[in-house]
Amino acid sequence: MTIIAWNDVGILAAVRAAVMRGVVRGTEQVRNEALRLILQTAKTGALYRTRGVVHRASAPGEAPASDTGRLVNSITTKYDQASLSGVVSANTEYAPFLEYGTANMAERPFMRPALANMQEKFVEAVEDEVRKAVA
Repeated sequence: MTIIAWNDVGILAAVRAAVMRGVVRGTEQVRNEALRLILQTAKTGALYRTRGVVHRASAPGEAPASDTGRLVNSITTKYDQASLSGVVSANTEYAPFLEYGTANMAERPFMRPALANMQEKFVEAVEDEVRKAVA
């Protein structure tokens, strides 16, 4: 006779830990995509000189162009194991104005496109971690 012991607490803990690993991987991918959109995509806005340097601005609808680096350096991630969630945030006072625009400036989105671009990879990261945990 074969006896099988079911350890539902252990299985649940292993799956929760795997989901969290996937959330961390996916959240970091979203952050990296936001940085890529700001730093590496072509900008077609106006040229202007500031602080003695020529700068090309982003055009409406493009991710913002990096000038001082404050926006890029403000993009952080944090996690909550209890809710199995991750958050990417841009922590400058002007980040929401860039993302959503204002009455005087069209939007220069970077967070929403980053999430949209990485949504499938985020799901794959969670699935991959869970698959490894239950294999």
